[in-house]
Formats: sequence, C-alpha cells, structure tokens
Amino acid sequence: MTCPPSERIAIADLVTAYALAVDRIGDADGVAALFAPDGVYDLAALGMGEIVGREGVREFFVTAFAGMAQNAHFISNIAVNAYDPAGSAQVQAYGHAFSLGKDGNLLEVKARYSFDLVRGSDGWLIARLGMAMLLPPVVTPQG
Repeated sequence: MTCPPSERIAIADLVTAYALAVDRIGDADGVAALFAPDGVYDLAALGMGEIVGREGVREFFVTAFAGMAQNAHFISNIAVNAYDPAGSAQVQAYGHAFSLGKDGNLLEVKARYSFDLVRGSDGWLIARLGMAMLLPPVVTPQG
C-alpha cells in the first residue's frame, strides 16, 4: 500500500530524530525512547552485534556517550520501502556520520540504515535499526 504523506512525514521525522538524539551527546534516554520496548539496534556492520530492548539501547548509549566529544549525523535519501496501515513500515536512509572521541580519534561512517518501524500509541517507534556500510569506516587520529 502507498504510504500517505502524513505518515511519510512522521516516519521521516523519526529517522531524523534518531540522528539528532545521537548528536545530543549524553541523552541516552532520548535515544532509547525512539525504540520500541523490545527494539533491536543491530551494530553487526561495525562488529558490535545486536543490542536488544529499549533498556539495552539506553545502556549502550550511556557507555558510548562517555567516550564521545562530538557527533554529527547527516541523513538523506529517506525511502519508505514498505508500509502497512495496521502499523508497520520498512524504511531505508543514507547516513554520513562523524564521531570525535575524547581519545582524539575521529570515526567516519557512510552507511545505509535499515529501519523496521512499528506504530506505538504516541507515534512511530524503531523495532529494528541496522546498517550496511557503503564504504569502510575510517578512523583518523586527530591532533
């Protein structure tokens, strides 16, 4: 079924909210709130496996944010590939992300994100977020 424009906007807003939440270093609760209670954050493409559950996502970001100095995520090419009016959608987007660690290393990632979404009582949530590298990640020491 074709995704109605209002739903497409809400879905794109969720994808953008993910990038903005990660860039607000320190707001692990804000990132976790974007996930369904049993949501999965699949970081296998970065060699980190899967983080399961909203609380697992929160704990992952508490730890990750502790080592981050700055982040910048740029999201584009948001496409709704499947939409079910009963409350699910599959979305892909391109992401170009930079993360400067407190250790002085700059991580640059160019990825295609895959979002499986579910509609919760207050709007769309991430049921599963994964990624495929478009180019290998690059770590560059700064300084």
